[in-house]
Amino acid sequence: MAEYIDYYALLGVPKTAGEAEIKSAYRKLALKHHPDRNAGNKISESKFKEINEAYEVLSDAKKRKMYDQLGKDWQNGQGYRPPPGGGYQRNPGGFQAHYQGGQGGGFEQFGEFSDFFKSMFGGARGFGGFEGMEEVSGGRSNLDMEAELQLSIEDLIRGGHKQLSFSYRAGRKSETKDINVKLPKGLRDGGTIRLRGQGKEAGGRTGDLYLKIRLLPDPRFEADGDDLKVKIDISPWDAALGAEISVPSPSGSVTIKIPQGTSSGRKFRLAGRGLPRKDGGHGDLYAVITLSLPANLSPKQLDLLRKLKELE
Repeated sequence: MAEYIDYYALLGVPKTAGEAEIKSAYRKLALKHHPDRNAGNKISESKFKEINEAYEVLSDAKKRKMYDQLGKDWQNGQGYRPPPGGGYQRNPGGFQAHYQGGQGGGFEQFGEFSDFFKSMFGGARGFGGFEGMEEVSGGRSNLDMEAELQLSIEDLIRGGHKQLSFSYRAGRKSETKDINVKLPKGLRDGGTIRLRGQGKEAGGRTGDLYLKIRLLPDPRFEADGDDLKVKIDISPWDAALGAEISVPSPSGSVTIKIPQGTSSGRKFRLAGRGLPRKDGGHGDLYAVITLSLPANLSPKQLDLLRKLKELE
């Protein structure tokens, strides 16, 4: 019997939170607990896994609706009892996909979903993979299939291949396919990859497989068309006096100079360090400045700030 997990509490948002609030909370927590910032820290690694699972549910309208409905059955920490027939069958008689991933893609290296997630939603796949596959109707062949492919910003930049394995029911039989997918340049959130001849087979005909792209939130970068944005925290005195700061980019950190009197919200453009375009070019990276005071100022620093205030 799996223990109930409060995904709203994990992200620190109310149950009435909208999509933007959930995404913002996830990004802050993912940045704080990202393994790149906490190498070897098992607690942060576990927390990172938990918040990604929470976001997986709360960012998906169908999963969130089911979670909210069944969540009403849990009171005072009672364990979860699956509905008759087992866990959530996303597409009865349809398809189920499993993501094998590519080098460095997604979060699958941090383990599977929790038992609670698998009890509610059925068989789970690794982060950065597929939702359950389903038949496509209306304007397409009934032999066509459609799936959601979750990619990271790193995937869009690196390109390469994804090795996929998925199973589906054909009549009374269960079929399995292994597919190597090449990620073309210029992929964006909401776009589609069409794999000809990779759908269902019947009567000597074969349908196509359509992969709809869903871009995962990144703890550092935010995609805006071809461009990327990254928030950079600097101290008020660096903003006032000017300084050299390090800006992370997908291709490595870059040092830039900010002038005296830089205000919060000012953007600095790093040309050609955004997402790759279909034409072979790249978008830009924008460093967005935010002013941040240290958590604990020394008495000397506080005294200097008081003197500065007196000069206003």
